[in-house]
Amino acid sequence: MRLLEEIRSLMGNYHVKSGIYHYYRSEFKQAVDFFRKALRDEPNLGEGDRRTARYYLTQTFVDSAEKLETKGDLEAAARDFARAAEVSPDYPDIRFRLGRVLEQLDRIDEAIEEYRRAIACSEPYLAARIALAFCLLRAGRDEDAATAFEEALALKIQRIRDPYEKGIRRLKEGMRSEAQEFFRETFLAAPERFADLVRVSLDLLKGGEYEKALEALDEAIALSPKFADLHNSRGIALAELGRLDEAIGAFRRSASLNPDYMVPKLNLAFAQLRAGLFKEAESQLEAVLEQDPNQTAASAKLEELRTGRAAETRRAAPRSTR
Repeated sequence: MRLLEEIRSLMGNYHVKSGIYHYYRSEFKQAVDFFRKALRDEPNLGEGDRRTARYYLTQTFVDSAEKLETKGDLEAAARDFARAAEVSPDYPDIRFRLGRVLEQLDRIDEAIEEYRRAIACSEPYLAARIALAFCLLRAGRDEDAATAFEEALALKIQRIRDPYEKGIRRLKEGMRSEAQEFFRETFLAAPERFADLVRVSLDLLKGGEYEKALEALDEAIALSPKFADLHNSRGIALAELGRLDEAIGAFRRSASLNPDYMVPKLNLAFAQLRAGLFKEAESQLEAVLEQDPNQTAASAKLEELRTGRAAETRRAAPRSTR
């Protein structure tokens, strides 16, 4: 999940902060060097900075792999996806994408193994189950392929039936808006289009093209309205466009969809600060620190608030009236 720029500048560890700086400039080698330096000193690294360094090191390898794959350098792309998987071995999407590249390289047995690892990380990973089934078929393992296709079909039917039944219940309860979200999930889901929109929107955000990013994010949210990361990214785009009221709403929505995620809660506090909502921001920062006492950016900003310096140092941004 992406952080607002002013939060990144408050990271406590120098190497983590420097790595993030280079990551957002797509200077991948320098970013990797700084994150590895931070993690080499792991015993002395705060828990919050440790998690941040591992997350951004993973994303650095993933972004590098994506660019290499686009250029057609599949061997190098597989290498960087594998490096990302080493840092975050339980991240199923990395395993899946590594499997896709290995398939293109005709390394079929390795691809099958990566798809199985993706499924082990996330049992309901439908795309990985379908890819595994086709890969087994390609390998001539017909019996295994038949089993994999049966499991994928059962999951696909469940993926349609569950939100449909929830939508019907909400509709009968008079909760039309929630029912519509479930029906969208049931009837309008388009996994490949959704994945493309997510990748495009993140690239646009990283490049500072916030209007275009917002368009892609809104289209992706229409396909999958309960994907928490999209609402956080939408909040980033809105905040950078000065539409702070809407950004605050987007960060709240992201946090409500996945209460375990710290990033949207931290972004919410800083968006409230931009909007001049100091009391609300103070409460939100306190809640963040209660959940994770090692959040250095939250600690630093809360101290500013309590000493009265936040009002002087906050970044000026017009509040949206839309």
